[in-house]
Amino acid sequence: MVANRNREHIVVLVLGVIVVSVISFYMHMPGQQPLFNNLGLAYSDIVYGVFNLVFKDIVTLYGEPDYTKISNKWFNREAAVTLIKSHKLCPVPYRDYKFEYPPVVGLIWFATTCISIQTILPDSYTGQEYFRLIDIVAKRHYILQSVINIFFFMVTIIFMYKIAKTINVSWYRILLFIFLPSTILYMIYNWDIITATFMVIGLYYLMQQDVKHYIASGVFLGLSVSTKLLPIFFVSAIAYDIIQKYRKGLDPEKIKALTSFFICFIIFGAIPYASIAAVSYEGFRYFIDHHYQWYCENCIYMYITGDIWNQYNRALSMIFIVVAFLVILAIDIDNVSKLMNIALCSMIIATALNYVFSPQMMLMITPIASLILSSYSLLFLVIADIANFGIMATFYNDSELRALLSKYGIKTELKWAPHQPDSPVQIIAMVRNIILILILIKVLYDIVKNK
Repeated sequence: MVANRNREHIVVLVLGVIVVSVISFYMHMPGQQPLFNNLGLAYSDIVYGVFNLVFKDIVTLYGEPDYTKISNKWFNREAAVTLIKSHKLCPVPYRDYKFEYPPVVGLIWFATTCISIQTILPDSYTGQEYFRLIDIVAKRHYILQSVINIFFFMVTIIFMYKIAKTINVSWYRILLFIFLPSTILYMIYNWDIITATFMVIGLYYLMQQDVKHYIASGVFLGLSVSTKLLPIFFVSAIAYDIIQKYRKGLDPEKIKALTSFFICFIIFGAIPYASIAAVSYEGFRYFIDHHYQWYCENCIYMYITGDIWNQYNRALSMIFIVVAFLVILAIDIDNVSKLMNIALCSMIIATALNYVFSPQMMLMITPIASLILSSYSLLFLVIADIANFGIMATFYNDSELRALLSKYGIKTELKWAPHQPDSPVQIIAMVRNIILILILIKVLYDIVKNK
């Protein structure tokens, strides 16, 4: 009876994954009319944020290299010109061209771009042929990237189900995560679903609390950090708790398990970043500078400084993150429930209190939040997720929304500036941020109250 019920649950979850994957894949497919004629629903970093900038925009309509754009995006100009005008090759991110994403993403990106270029472009061709074929290359690349993201999405659901069974919560919570608006829009958009997958797997193995599973947890949490740096907050909280327990005295077997966890985390979480520097110091420096110099993206601090480029945004972010993180460190993680809640709080701190909170980052919060939050808090999570969906759904309609607000007496400058504090897009983002911060406070309060 129980086995049959579990089988039914899994079938429903798999069907949900298939439905959401098809919708997300269709929404972002390059070269087609945007859904509801909304560019925000069609945009993806996979195509428009990286591929087109690196491979498509560097060639003119007449098949000639655009040297200005090549200089802007490429370190190796000769490789770019060769790719455009004569024969196919596999350019290496970080070394040949600028790439702002972490090493696991870089490895996947290199594989899918190489396969797409090698299977679409002929052995020799002209610049005009490259211009004509590059859209087909982009589509092939998008399909490969989508398959990878869908695979990780499925793995996330499998391990969420394992965690749900472990902590004895309803499988309906997983179904909620699958059909959240942000899951649908951002699953095939960027690579945060991969980070979420590694985090969920690492969290599951951390719950098992034996040497073998601690090793697996260190591996997967390390990979999560090598896919997106933000899970380092959760790992740091775990590390601090482990050190405190070590100082209090643990049995040798436990010490061995925790040591194995740290070693595996360093191997899979730190060495991949060092590999970027090994491939190209110039590429590694660009990777660091890109993130350090980024503006206040959908962050709460723009309403304090009034300017998304103000350096105080970063300073305020550091202050609030440190204060909130010190509260996290004061909590003794002595059961699975606290472990889950610390994971959730760490990711909210790493996003909602950060000076960059891109909408796809919500996927690093919702898998854990869906499993651990109370029913009352889940309602607010859904509202926050809808607002997060609204960021890109309204992004390219910013000027129209400003005009609509002005029509009803709300004064706002009539322009397209979705990043600015007076934008309706940023108001939507602030709704998301405030709700998540309130959830953070509520979770921490409950932990302290039940201590």
